[in-house]
Amino acid sequence: MKTAPLYPSKPYFVLTALFSLIPVLNNKYPALFFPSVPAGWVEIIATLAGVYTAFKGLGYGWAILQARSTAKDWILQASQNRKTTETSDPNDVITAGRSVSRLVRNVDEDLREIGPDFTLESLSRLEGYLPELLMEVTDEESGRIRLGIVGVYIGEILCRLKGWEWFFRSDPALKQFAFLPSTIHQKGKTIDPFEIASKAFVEKGFLKRFLAGLQ
Repeated sequence: MKTAPLYPSKPYFVLTALFSLIPVLNNKYPALFFPSVPAGWVEIIATLAGVYTAFKGLGYGWAILQARSTAKDWILQASQNRKTTETSDPNDVITAGRSVSRLVRNVDEDLREIGPDFTLESLSRLEGYLPELLMEVTDEESGRIRLGIVGVYIGEILCRLKGWEWFFRSDPALKQFAFLPSTIHQKGKTIDPFEIASKAFVEKGFLKRFLAGLQ
């Protein structure tokens, strides 16, 4: 189902502020604004226009909040619906590994807005980009796609820079997202990068706190 586009609310509030200034400026400099229009009409029209833009801004602002809340629910559902079994068919495990490798190769396209370079600094850029990425989530499938992209990027950074290793698992019921139960291991410890990704989407500042705990 195609959803209606969501526009930022800030421009409408800027317009509201500008409309509120028009009567003031018109009274002070009538020759520069609407010299042939009575000041009372200018004030009425500007007020009505300001009220309209304010309501439009509030409407879009509320719609964005609702969309983000729904998207977070889809992300959490995508994370919670994974089956993390210890044993998987070897062929399924190999396929899961290939899926992760493909996402690693495609990161330049999937996360091009943050300039992905697999550094810890890039995770700060990623965290700043998550609200925008969240707005692309409209159902569970799109939630799985974003969860996979972000989870693989987080996991791969920890593998490259912190010595963790991928432990591939598969949930065939998830089809092309069968790799989502995969984790990373180090010295008997386990981290679920996709759970980390889901919390990063939902909790502001979570990724920063998580990385601080690894130091």
